[in-house]
Amino acid sequence: MDLSTFLKAGRPTLLPAALVCAFCLTLACGPAPTAQGPAAPASKKEQEKPSLLFQGFSARASHDGELVWEAQAERALVNHTGQHAHAEVVTMVYFRHGQVVSRARADRAEIDLKDYDIQAYGAVEVHSSEGAILRTPHLDWDNREQKISSDSPVEVLRGHTVLTGRGFVSDRDLRDVRILHDVQAEAVSVEDLREESKTWRQP
Repeated sequence: MDLSTFLKAGRPTLLPAALVCAFCLTLACGPAPTAQGPAAPASKKEQEKPSLLFQGFSARASHDGELVWEAQAERALVNHTGQHAHAEVVTMVYFRHGQVVSRARADRAEIDLKDYDIQAYGAVEVHSSEGAILRTPHLDWDNREQKISSDSPVEVLRGHTVLTGRGFVSDRDLRDVRILHDVQAEAVSVEDLREESKTWRQP
C-alpha cells in the first residue's frame, strides 16, 4: 500500500509523535524479526483497540499491480497495527484498467488495510459509469475475487427496469449483477423488460 496515499489529507490526533512514527514503521516494514523469534500475538482486545484518529482519511488498493479502488472518509479510526480502519461517511471509486467504472457511498465502512477488503454499511449506493444504480444496506468487496456481494435486500435500477430481491453478487461496474433470492422486476413495458433482462444474469 502506498503510505503517502494512505495518510493523504488525514492528520492523526490524540497520539504522541513517537507513536505516530511507530505506526508508520509498522505500515512500511511490518514487525521487525528478533533473534528470539516472532513476538507473541496481541490479544483480541489489543488488536481491536483504535490508536489513530484521522479527520479526513484516504486509502487505495491494487490487485495484480493495477489500481482497483480508492476510498475517502470524513474520519476514520485505525487500529494500532495499521491493518484495519473504521471509516465514517465514505465515498469509494472503483477502477478497471485505469478507468473509473463505478462510484459508491456508505454511511460507514470497515476497511481491511492488509487484504484491501471492504464491508460497507448504511444506505449503500453504487452508481456505474453506464448508468446502473444499486442500493443495499450492506455491501462486501472481496479484493481477491474482485466482486461485490451481500445477503441483504437489494434494488437495482437500469434503464427502465427495476429489479429487487435479497442477496446478490456483481462485478464492480454492475454489468453482471446476479440477484440470488426473491427476484422481482418492474418495467415500463414488456419490451423494455425483455431487452433489459438480457443484461442481468442469475445463477
